[in-house]
Amino acid sequence: MNYFGLTGGIGCGKTTLSCFFMKEGFEIIDTDMISQELLQPGKENWKKVVDEFGKEILNKDNTINRRLLGQLVFQNPELLDRLNKITHPSIRQQWKKKASEIKDKDPEKQIIVVIPLLFEEKLEKDFDKILCIGCSPSVQYKRLLDRGLSFQEIKNRIESQWSLEKKMELSDFVFWNDGSIQLLYDQGHIFLNKLQSDKTGSSFLGK
Repeated sequence: MNYFGLTGGIGCGKTTLSCFFMKEGFEIIDTDMISQELLQPGKENWKKVVDEFGKEILNKDNTINRRLLGQLVFQNPELLDRLNKITHPSIRQQWKKKASEIKDKDPEKQIIVVIPLLFEEKLEKDFDKILCIGCSPSVQYKRLLDRGLSFQEIKNRIESQWSLEKKMELSDFVFWNDGSIQLLYDQGHIFLNKLQSDKTGSSFLGK
């Protein structure tokens, strides 16, 4: 068991948790980073998005204004669906290619793929186990407000995804990130201990 999907709500700490696992020797594939790479000028998804939404979403240097694009799509489910349909296939192709390359090089390497819309895209069967990170709404809103998003932007983005409760219910292991980074890392060590127990024949992760 060495191939995991990591999901959770926006602002819940997926990146922070990924950094912990990277330090513990896991290979991390972040689909948000792949998405950003494919939206760079001249890249495959850049052209598709500009063709779909017009040059009005571009900055002066021809990069996509992600804040403006987000404002457009997260207040209109139809536009969001169109964006996902033209960008997700190539993103999925890239992370699967990266995972395959890692496995070919080292079949025992533990891999975590960070996918915010893992359940929405019905990808859970691609992984040995699903991890989910969550936090309380008040903490989630505070973190996102600190990032510069407005209250309405946060509300639109949260409502565009499955509820955190549903994601946690369907996951094999849940991390709760309302406290300090150390508290989150402590949960990470608990997970690693349980993973080691699975390897020795005493299963904790199976559902």
